[in-house]
Amino acid sequence: MQNKYKMPTPSLPTLYFDKERSSGKQDALKSLPSEIVNNVSSFLDWGDLARLACVQSSWKNVVADAAEFGGREATWELTTCLFGGEKLQEEGTNDNLLNLENSMNTRGLEKNEPLAVRYLTQMAGVPVNEEELHKIATSSESGHECNSILPTDWKCGDATNASGADEEALLLLARCQLDGTGVKSPNPVLALHYLQAAYHLTKSVKAAHTLALIYEYPQQSNNLVPIDVYAAFGWFKAAAEGGSVPSMAELALCYELGCGVTQSDENALDWYMKAASAGCSSAHFSVGEHYEEGRSVRLDHEEACIWYHRAAVMGEEDGVRGLRRLEDVARR
Repeated sequence: MQNKYKMPTPSLPTLYFDKERSSGKQDALKSLPSEIVNNVSSFLDWGDLARLACVQSSWKNVVADAAEFGGREATWELTTCLFGGEKLQEEGTNDNLLNLENSMNTRGLEKNEPLAVRYLTQMAGVPVNEEELHKIATSSESGHECNSILPTDWKCGDATNASGADEEALLLLARCQLDGTGVKSPNPVLALHYLQAAYHLTKSVKAAHTLALIYEYPQQSNNLVPIDVYAAFGWFKAAAEGGSVPSMAELALCYELGCGVTQSDENALDWYMKAASAGCSSAHFSVGEHYEEGRSVRLDHEEACIWYHRAAVMGEEDGVRGLRRLEDVARR
């Protein structure tokens, strides 16, 4: 069966290898007609190009040239191969941080994570001012704990061309900086910078949700970023308003518990309803709880059972437990 994820082979300009012939320099392919050379080159994969780069000095940049000629998709493809044939995958049901999962397809290239990060950095289109980032990291201007980043704290936008920013590259660079993949050591400040850039320059709702998770759950940053419930709330709100369903449910929970914001059953129910309408199974259960307990709405066990039933049908065990708790009403 054909692999629907199979990527096309890299491409080069039609007369790429003819420049050596016209220059009169020694050419490893000079005994072959140009037509054959050009036709054969169209079948070369990344690993083949890497081996050609070792044949003669004039071909040493052939891999980089193929990436540049192929544009964004070719560079992304090359980067994926250099990570060891790994592919991006979102983890679990929480729309979690991007992670790398081994797919055992390097396209003939040796794994080279530092080089992959270099290509990603080029793709990202976001300059890094180390001095400015250091100031951001140590500044106490924002006044909230741990100098966390909020959605309104973007300070590097003036020097960056938003049209050149690449969301996927920025998200993966952030993951690399948190995990220490392809870099000398983990750099949480740079990781947060890349995520913030993705949000502000590419309108990435995923970046906002990721930032919220980092501030809410320490394991998301390998315990490199301290918990800040206020920053988490701010980013969940930004992502929820941008349409992130998981963030809608998380934002509702923040309002319900008063986590990073003044407690409000009314606002919690509003966001649970929005998340439920968008297909979030756990939000259906939470709406049912509000009706069962009469929080910000009239106490209505029949309505609660309707929401619990919807949650149960969607696979939520809490919904089943809710129906058992209101068994007498549910049987009507």
